[in-house]
Amino acid sequence: VTPRAALIGLVMVTGFTVVGCFGVLLRYEIIGTGYLPRGAVCLLLALVGANAVMRLGRRVAPRWALSARELLLVFLMLLVVGAIAGQEFSQHVYLNILGTVYYATPDIAPPELYLEDLHPMLVPDTSPEAPAIRWAWEGLPPGRSVPWRAWVTPLLVWTPFFLAIYWLVLCSAAIIAHRWEQEERLLYPLVQVPVEVVEDEPLVAAPLMVSPLMWGGFAFAVLLYSLKGVHSYWPSIPDINLQRTTQTVLGGPWSAFNRVPTHFYPEMVGVAYLLTAEVGFSLWFFYWFRRIQEFSRIAVGIDTGHYNFYKYQTIGGYLVLATALLWSARDHLRKAFGVAFGALQRRPGAADADEPYRLAVLGFLGALAFVVWWCSYFGMSTLWAVVQYAAFPLVGMVVARVVCEAGMFIYSSPFRLNEAIFEMVGTDRIGAQNVTLMTMASWTQIRSTATMNMAAVAQGLKLGSEMRAPRGRIMLVAMAGIVVAILAAHVTSLYVIYAWSVPKLGWWPSGSSLSTVSRLARYIESPTHMVAGDWVGLGLGAALTWGLVVMRRQFVWWPLHPLGYVAFLGWPIDRYWMSIFIGWLMKVTVVRLGGYRGFNRVRPLAFGLILGVSVVLTFWICLLYTSDAADEEDSVDL
Repeated sequence: VTPRAALIGLVMVTGFTVVGCFGVLLRYEIIGTGYLPRGAVCLLLALVGANAVMRLGRRVAPRWALSARELLLVFLMLLVVGAIAGQEFSQHVYLNILGTVYYATPDIAPPELYLEDLHPMLVPDTSPEAPAIRWAWEGLPPGRSVPWRAWVTPLLVWTPFFLAIYWLVLCSAAIIAHRWEQEERLLYPLVQVPVEVVEDEPLVAAPLMVSPLMWGGFAFAVLLYSLKGVHSYWPSIPDINLQRTTQTVLGGPWSAFNRVPTHFYPEMVGVAYLLTAEVGFSLWFFYWFRRIQEFSRIAVGIDTGHYNFYKYQTIGGYLVLATALLWSARDHLRKAFGVAFGALQRRPGAADADEPYRLAVLGFLGALAFVVWWCSYFGMSTLWAVVQYAAFPLVGMVVARVVCEAGMFIYSSPFRLNEAIFEMVGTDRIGAQNVTLMTMASWTQIRSTATMNMAAVAQGLKLGSEMRAPRGRIMLVAMAGIVVAILAAHVTSLYVIYAWSVPKLGWWPSGSSLSTVSRLARYIESPTHMVAGDWVGLGLGAALTWGLVVMRRQFVWWPLHPLGYVAFLGWPIDRYWMSIFIGWLMKVTVVRLGGYRGFNRVRPLAFGLILGVSVVLTFWICLLYTSDAADEEDSVDL
């Protein structure tokens, strides 16, 4: 971990966050999409390209070239902050804080519903007519600037909470990192991409970067999306429809197989090729298992409530899988906590002799205690603060497992933790003030189920291991990047919101706070409770997941992985199932015909597809920042 690499990383984190905030708020274009952020991949390739120029020109002192470890450190910092400027943070926090007050009106959320009991330090003002609230929607009056003074108190109040949440995530991932990396030997398929790209730098180019097969896959992906991008500006040029949906119109139980998405995403084909065969198979198999369930339900006369039934299956699966992961790691966790509290001593030379267990465990407990105290201080019942934030790391662990083992480039849990608690317990039992504060606290990490930071952090720690850098130092560098990103987001996001005004923001941000407040009001005014079908779904999901876990541990030949089941619901698997099937089929075919030597020969093609999509989509996103497509609906589908 060199000072110059850390400095370059912090500078890039700042620029990445500023650009990302403008993009997500004004155009809803997100450069940090996915658990392998495309914008970060492009910046890594740019740095590798700079190294290549130095090698060719020989006019720049070689010492200016970044080593492989330095390149990975910069990428690591971008990875852990990639979504802060988008769906994970900036897209929700500021607009929702403002909307909580602005939409507290009799027709949307009457003030007595929650606003009158809301702690005034949590918002810029408690009156919808206050300038700090009203100007966000009406625009700044001539000669007036962003009302920074009104935001000083809420930012001073919220920022320690935000940082504690991220530190909690970082420490959670660090506690189990050795278990996943060294004892279980997880694949971390997405991490393979930056590692292969920087191999042998700066002396020579990585073997991957001079592979004709890689450049063939790269060119194929770039060509596909270039044709789509050109069509969005000049509609007369034919489009290539990569996101098709079957148009079958079947009746009765067979309607479960209507409108099947058959999307083609080259990067997911590449990722699926890198997965183990059982994981790749399970991901697409359980997508169809869900469709077959719907067929069976309709056949016995159950025509409604399908999504809730599957959602509660997923919740049951999460509960069992989190329990199974903790149980399988019990010896490791006992050792980590024992070392942290001085009850155990590690042998010199032990595989985990350098693991910062004390920093990770005490940091985790300290962050959890602070979060619970913070929530309690501002009005949330300590009980519900403990429930929400004791469960939060467990949900994050399952999401991280889906990404680190199953390689889902984008994965979104089909439930939000706080809302799952509302529905399982009942908002009338929890109370309006607790529901409001649990919702507000969820706006970082819990609200956006597609960008839970533990998956990114777990991959970042794996990159640190590839660098052979001390884990504790990697944790501190990653946290420094997070601090810088959040501070940059504070300034940039508020400037954009007031300078443009909410109605002039992108299609999603302009309506997000209204949707959030309306949803909150519904939970308070119309309490919901689980019905019998929901409990059946919960039990079925728990039982099936437990069966899959047991079978996988008992029989080496068992082909179904529980991660495929817990990931079987949501827009990511709907979007990616066919591409995963193609990548899995490609791998199975290559291994069958050419063995693992053949598999290794074709690997560069998979990396080329991933890198090509990252570069070409980032290019089109940047172009769309500055110029409108002929038809927004025809713009490149990301």
